[in-house]
Amino acid sequence: MVTPSGDAAPERLTDDLIVRFLGGLWRLNRTLKQGVEPLLAERYQLDLRRYFVLQAIARGHAYPKVLAEALGLPPSLLSRYLEQLTKAGLVGREIDRTDSRRIHLTLTDSGHEVLAGINRAVKSSTSERLSQLDSGQLLALLGAIEALAPAAPGGPSSSSHSQEPA
Repeated sequence: MVTPSGDAAPERLTDDLIVRFLGGLWRLNRTLKQGVEPLLAERYQLDLRRYFVLQAIARGHAYPKVLAEALGLPPSLLSRYLEQLTKAGLVGREIDRTDSRRIHLTLTDSGHEVLAGINRAVKSSTSERLSQLDSGQLLALLGAIEALAPAAPGGPSSSSHSQEPA
């Protein structure tokens, strides 16, 4: 078997390889979250999910339906997050000027400030872990992650800015 990059892949994915892969992902996710989540909770009273909601709104996901799809969240859960973020003064909700049936989301000035602070904290924490890799290892890791879990259009790791609902 040949991978998209032209390299030979293991002929047999053994149970051991699959368990090592899943275990490694779980440990990495836990380690990264342990480095970031206490800081987010202490300084900003937020968690990673709410951070990704703020990040997606800042990237232009201005409507709840589009935001839910981009983040892969059930609308009911997203609604709770938006209510909390609105009460915290980080997200503004307005009736859309072109269609009064829709709600348009924006970050408030406080939301922009909090997001900038969180981005600095996340970058600092994550950079420590990623700096353990040389540039070749980092590019290979990113390539593997992107191959196994392609970003949804407009999702958290996508750079597109979806303004209008589909």
